[in-house]
Amino acid sequence: MRKRLLGLLMVLATAAGLTGCGGMFLSGAQPMTPPSISNLQLEPTRLRFTGGQVKVSVQVRDDNGVRAVTLLVVAPDGARSSVAMDSEGQDIFRATLNLSPNIGTNVQRYQLTVEAEDIFGIRAQSSPLMLEVEGLELPPGAPPI
Repeated sequence: MRKRLLGLLMVLATAAGLTGCGGMFLSGAQPMTPPSISNLQLEPTRLRFTGGQVKVSVQVRDDNGVRAVTLLVVAPDGARSSVAMDSEGQDIFRATLNLSPNIGTNVQRYQLTVEAEDIFGIRAQSSPLMLEVEGLELPPGAPPI
């Protein structure tokens, strides 16, 4: 009787874990703990007016497993985009951004944030970092563009 009851509980626990239901989970999984995001780095943090590539790396950990890591980008004009970050192993994720030249004279500022999601759909978001593209500098006495 005890073996049958334990067997039934294992079947129910497995079904609940596979369907994403709340309730019982196996192996001590804690679905309500969001992923841990740290060491968000940009290289470089400022580009010349010509634009170019920026390499982004971040460390994401989760006891249950990481499903996805996404780089969220807010452009100077408010336009939003996202880039999937690739796993490099050892909880490190990377992406490369290609930014257009800045033909204006004012600095353009991009806001970058990382969002991570674990296997249970619990999400976490990093604090934003700012990335700048310098403005075009005109020679002294040159007419404005």
